[in-house]
Amino acid sequence: MTSPPATANTTHVHPPHLAGAAPGTVIGVVERLNSSAEIQDVFPLIAGTPHAVSLPRGERNLLRGWSPYVRLQPTVITGGSTPATSLAPPARHSMLATRAPGSSSGWICLWQLADGQWSPRSLASDSPTPWDRDTRRRGPSAPHVTPDIVWALQTGGANRAPACTILPSRTEMTVKPLSAALKGPLEVRPVADSGYTLLEALRTGRMHAALAIETVWQQAPLASRAKPSLFDVAVGYARCRRGEVEGAQQWLESVAADRTTGEGMSDLLAVGVWLAHRTQRRFDSSSVIEQLAESHTLPMAAEGLRILADTMRLLAQDRRGERPTSWRWLEHCLNSSAHTALTTYTAQSPDQPTRAPARRRPPPHEESLHFKLAPAGDGARIDWQPAYALQQRMAAAQALRGPDEPGTHRSSTAFTLIIRHREPEWLWQFARQLMTRTDIRPILFRDTHTLELRLTARDIEYVGQELNAVRDHVDEGRMTLSIPGAEYEIHGSLAGQLEEQLPGMRLGHGDDA
Repeated sequence: MTSPPATANTTHVHPPHLAGAAPGTVIGVVERLNSSAEIQDVFPLIAGTPHAVSLPRGERNLLRGWSPYVRLQPTVITGGSTPATSLAPPARHSMLATRAPGSSSGWICLWQLADGQWSPRSLASDSPTPWDRDTRRRGPSAPHVTPDIVWALQTGGANRAPACTILPSRTEMTVKPLSAALKGPLEVRPVADSGYTLLEALRTGRMHAALAIETVWQQAPLASRAKPSLFDVAVGYARCRRGEVEGAQQWLESVAADRTTGEGMSDLLAVGVWLAHRTQRRFDSSSVIEQLAESHTLPMAAEGLRILADTMRLLAQDRRGERPTSWRWLEHCLNSSAHTALTTYTAQSPDQPTRAPARRRPPPHEESLHFKLAPAGDGARIDWQPAYALQQRMAAAQALRGPDEPGTHRSSTAFTLIIRHREPEWLWQFARQLMTRTDIRPILFRDTHTLELRLTARDIEYVGQELNAVRDHVDEGRMTLSIPGAEYEIHGSLAGQLEEQLPGMRLGHGDDA
């Protein structure tokens, strides 16, 4: 039996390349329109996965894409004539004309909420999330995350008002200008995250796009984890926005098991408040509002702020305009919040929201990171500067050029290992590990990006674990081995190359860095 002739032809629509987007991440949505400008289909753009579109031969459709990360050029496809296409950004020259000249500077500071108190923390060692510190490269690996802790990032500097953003963990983050004006407000957002894509669709009123993005979440099984992801949270808010009471209830039951504190807790409570209002069931919404206000805790998503604001207005009506004193902090946050997907509000510190914070204030922590913003072809370029405290430590390290201490193992066969790395904070952490765990001296900083170690073959045997860290980051920097009369570039297996360059040196097991 012969099969009937095919009446449709397939075009594979490839998503644009987005640096930092993991395969499977939803980075946007595409609308397919016919010749009458009627929407025929809406489908998600998934990083690393082309989407198949079937069209009768000769039929032409317009693909109109949207992404919160990159502008997409509309594309026309024709059945039988376009086997594959890619939604790409517009030509770069058309974007250059909109870039404002000049540059700007600023700082970012990490804050931690634990036991009801906000305190500044070190971005170098305490951050709950990796950071995209260069628009052309990925951020460092993710540090540990404590379930019962909430994190916020504060931006400030120049003449911009300091603003705090509640952070999702396990998500690579970046800092971007909200407009072409580099001296204007900044947005802290994920480099690429399905949850952020969905929240942006909700924020901009793209409800068809939000539905298409949610289908990806529905197809993937909900992982067992201690805290809901940003994608989980966004799906819950999408169902609230559409008025789906049963869907929101099912979502809450699937993600809220044993979650009473920490990241995502406020978002779960916000959805619970919305459900209670819609179903008229017994639920002490007032106690929830007071709990959030007294603990100085906010939802990760600004959609949660909208729900809380509506609830507070209704509760105030029931109380004939009376508002408990405990609500005051939350009301200040609502009044100073920005129109962004993640909860962002102007504040002197996370627990001091205000619509008019002092500008040009210094960073609140000695290890706050400084940066400079400059226009680039496809957006602003961010140049990160070492923290002031780090510069002081590096200057102090230069003073270690004194003679070796008695008893340390020096020999005439010493050589110099020079490590250059784009991250001054990483170099300092590596140097601190060496000074803490080994007897290697001196450890010198030539500049903020260059570390110099004076080593012997015996030293290498002692620092195998630390050299493994160098191997993990060798793609982000470079190393040079200096011995009298020659220099060698080190790539890949550090220990093996050292053995080749220094005859007679033998490293212990596990030292292949």
